[in-house]
Amino acid sequence: MKWYESICKIFSKNKSAQKEIDALDWEKALFGKSSSKEEFAGKISKFQEKYDLPETGHIDSSTLRRRYTEHESVLSVIEGKVEIHNYKKIICDDIRIPIEWDQVKLFNHPKNLKLPEKCYKKYDDHREPTMFVAHWDVCLSSKSCFNVLEKRNLSVHFLIDNDGTIHQIMDTNDIAWHAGNKKVNNKSIGVEISNAYYPKYQDIYRMKNFGLRPVWKNSRVHGRTLEPHLGFYDVQIQAFKALAKALNHAYGIPLVAPMENNKFVETIYYDATKAKFKGVVSHYHITKRKIDCAGLNLDEVLK
Repeated sequence: MKWYESICKIFSKNKSAQKEIDALDWEKALFGKSSSKEEFAGKISKFQEKYDLPETGHIDSSTLRRRYTEHESVLSVIEGKVEIHNYKKIICDDIRIPIEWDQVKLFNHPKNLKLPEKCYKKYDDHREPTMFVAHWDVCLSSKSCFNVLEKRNLSVHFLIDNDGTIHQIMDTNDIAWHAGNKKVNNKSIGVEISNAYYPKYQDIYRMKNFGLRPVWKNSRVHGRTLEPHLGFYDVQIQAFKALAKALNHAYGIPLVAPMENNKFVETIYYDATKAKFKGVVSHYHITKRKIDCAGLNLDEVLK
């Protein structure tokens, strides 16, 4: 059964998912018991119509992924794992993944931010990122950051705005140009957290009714102490944590940060530069040319 082999391949590196796959009779559990091949094909076609898929009556990868996600969500509700009213979604390889955050805007809605394909590399196979990279955008808003990315033909998967709104501007399965490192780009997901960085912009945030930003003092990066600079609003940090948790659910990206001798690393991290690290990093862990997100202790944030 090619469709069974397909789903096993997709989820083969997720042990808990594999156990569930092995325990299911896919034909009966996912599409219902059928008395004939024609009836079974009809059920598949009806499901494909529901999700705007080509109505072939055959189980291809896109059909199976959507059905599995639907099936899993129902199981989660029955088992009490999901509080539906608290959940939005992000899109990972065209599959909607739950996120415990109620301020999410997705690129597939015509009124939301969406990067053109010239800004990133379309990936046709199933990508398995292992790192989540945090940036600050040195912009006054996520919309401003989006405009810069579009003009410069650069990309990142997510933006976190001043009010904590998460904008997903491209599918996580595609490769974003955000890290300045090809290996890292290929194996990572990136987020730009809105923060103009310089304290002189405090009045702008106050005028826009966001309130004064925290001012971070004594931030250390690459062996030096930075001048006082603007930090993140608490709501942005909470949004970042929710996003990291959702990506852990989707891809198994560990909720860990670079550590040495039980201490959080505040400079370049060799395994991260080679895309060998599995976890959450700041941009400065990848290159000494960057200082974002100095002052954000990922080890504490991810606990």
